[in-house]
Amino acid sequence: GGGLLPDHILAEGLFGLSWLRPQALFGIEGLDSTVHAVLWSMSLNAVVFCLVSLMTFPSPIERLQGAQFVNVFEHSSGPRGWTGSVAQSEDLMVMSQRILGATEAQAFFQRELVRQGGRGTLPEPTPAFLERLERELGASIGAAAAHAMIGQIVGGSSVSVQDLLAVADETAQMLEYSNQLEEQSAELSRTARQLRVSNEKLTQISQQKDAFLSQVSHELRTPMTSIRAFSEILRDEGDMPLADKTRYATIIHDEALRLTRLLNDLLDLSVLESGQVSLNMSTGTLSEVMDHAISTALAGSDHPIQVHRDPKSEQIRISSDLDRLAQVFINLIANAQKYCDGEPAEMTIRVTRSLGEVWIDFTDNGSGVPADHQQLIFEKFSRVSPERAGGAGLGLAICREIMQRLEGDISYLPGQKGGSFRISLPFARKISPERAF
Repeated sequence: GGGLLPDHILAEGLFGLSWLRPQALFGIEGLDSTVHAVLWSMSLNAVVFCLVSLMTFPSPIERLQGAQFVNVFEHSSGPRGWTGSVAQSEDLMVMSQRILGATEAQAFFQRELVRQGGRGTLPEPTPAFLERLERELGASIGAAAAHAMIGQIVGGSSVSVQDLLAVADETAQMLEYSNQLEEQSAELSRTARQLRVSNEKLTQISQQKDAFLSQVSHELRTPMTSIRAFSEILRDEGDMPLADKTRYATIIHDEALRLTRLLNDLLDLSVLESGQVSLNMSTGTLSEVMDHAISTALAGSDHPIQVHRDPKSEQIRISSDLDRLAQVFINLIANAQKYCDGEPAEMTIRVTRSLGEVWIDFTDNGSGVPADHQQLIFEKFSRVSPERAGGAGLGLAICREIMQRLEGDISYLPGQKGGSFRISLPFARKISPERAF
């Protein structure tokens, strides 16, 4: 009284019903209030416990553990007190395969057979064998369940065979689910590694881009400075000798060409990436395109690279944009002249056919591309050795864009004796219109 319940409920009962008075529930009077409360609390808990137990279905593990407690004196002996027959070994094998899996169970039984001397096809269910089997199964389903399952087969446990099979099936499902979780975890780990690699690549590309902006600024500033300086000299020095005028004009011309090449590369890459380039499709032989590319790449070079090729293997008719294809060949040969450190510098061009494609390998005798640069050489702004050769690092990026438009591919071949690039190109096949624009 004076607590949670109003006084009138204690006196008259809930809703004015006298049999719902808290201290005389259902008309039971004369008991101490504490005894009265304990009596009804225990009674209601017992009723709810029984109802829930009857309305719900226990799991196999719960049934096995319940059987152990209900028949505690029947199952108090350990596995060393069990004995069985050879026929029961087959039941043990079936049960073990459901829980451990076929491969692991068969391996365990084979080891036990060898331990017993190798007689027969299955080990005898000796107490020592049953003890080891119980430990093996207990690692997967728990000691109590393993003890009950073995006891049912060899010791006459009160647990039904259906319960044992249900436990085995449930355990197999749990193992399968566990395997699925492990596979998903492994897949997540692989994805995380790929993301780390991608992130590192993006970081390197960002660094390359920053280096490119700095390089482009330098490439633009240097020739512009030379052009401005020598133009001012020609303008201010009216009585300059003709030889000096010619030399200064040549410098201005060369620097202007240098600027033009850089701007052409930038514009060419921009047009290719935007997909607005038009391909001039035509048919010709690979040898003609190669002749033009080699002569153009080696023209005017003080130390041209020696090119080795087999003209007979190049007698292949191809349908492509021959000028764009020659541009790719020229770039690869020019790169070899810049970066090949072989003495003397040599390049071998090898042509092979494979499944409707032409493979054209450009391999030099230099030191090749370092392993940490091989994934980035086709990215924009990437330069393998900026200290050894000029350029803005756009050549291979342009080559990749061109080959994609030609439905071909360009890749670097690691593991060669020098730097090696492969051009994959379809032959005697038209380029689809949607890829041509």
